Amino acid sequence: MAKKQYVLAIDTAEASTGIGLAATGLKEPLARRGEGKIKLVTWASKRNQSKELLPRIDRLLRSIKIKPTELSQVSVNLGPGSFTGLRIGLSIANAFGYALKIPVVGKNNLTGHTKERVEQLLKLRARTTKFKPALPMYGRPPRITKSRPKTYR
Repeated sequence: MAKKQYVLAIDTAEASTGIGLAATGLKEPLARRGEGKIKLVTWASKRNQSKELLPRIDRLLRSIKIKPTELSQVSVNLGPGSFTGLRIGLSIANAFGYALKIPVVGKNNLTGHTKERVEQLLKLRARTTKFKPALPMYGRPPRITKSRPKTYR
């Protein structure tokens, strides 16, 4: 029997964060098909994505007894969206890809609510089996404020 391979999806473009898991080779996410072991998880993280995302991914994988080494691909929302949120999601997706030597696939301009965007990410398939980092699509240049000159009294 062949070892199952899974796709992990990450969406951190907005304050509502989402992750999902699906077996490869299927037309739609298993979570939508009602299979018990596969899940989509969304939550309102506000400004806590850097603290919450990795523990939530770990909890998701453990809850259905999947090891990170069973992942065959990571899909991530490229934006547009929150500058910091996108950097967090992409950093974690690229770290999984680099560490596990699996492709990271990104898509920009996803539509719908968080759950719908995660479902769209789960349907993506890589054209390669090698790691290549995904890069963000912010939708506009970052707004970096200039520092104020120091005044001495």
